Amino acid sequence: MFTPIIRIILVIFSLISAAYFYSKEDYANMSMMLIAGGLFIYGYFKYGTVYAAFQQIKKDNVKKAEELISKIKNPDKLTKGHKSYYYFTTGIIALEKKEFEKSHSDLTQALNIGLRTENDKSIVLLNLANIELLRNDFDKATEFIKKVRELNLKPLVESETNRIEKEINVAQQSV
Repeated sequence: MFTPIIRIILVIFSLISAAYFYSKEDYANMSMMLIAGGLFIYGYFKYGTVYAAFQQIKKDNVKKAEELISKIKNPDKLTKGHKSYYYFTTGIIALEKKEFEKSHSDLTQALNIGLRTENDKSIVLLNLANIELLRNDFDKATEFIKKVRELNLKPLVESETNRIEKEINVAQQSV
């Protein structure tokens, strides 16, 4: 949720506050400030900038999302939920860059780890169907569309699903 710069500022503030409370011999508040600083550091390694990057993807700001997600050096250390959204975000970024293999791999990994909402699952499945459509693998694309249809869809996802399904049908007929 916090960018690395904000986390660093908060850690420095916590350490300065801890030093201040130590000088006043207020060890309880000093301890609390040290714990707060430790939690900000822990949060950096366990949560990273995934949430901020994911929010940028939602705003269709892929460049900023890529910048934020690239700050995560070791995604394996993220929590399970944040790891799935890390791969969701990197998959969408790769799709925007037309890197279909990486996108397919990352989106599949996000799906396997587990996403929080049905809407997020449907978006991942829809993007996987789109990738398969671009690869001209209409059977796999149709499988993904069937999986999307099993979920509770929001209107925008529903219309995109219909659009991709039509494209699959047109492409199958032309082959």
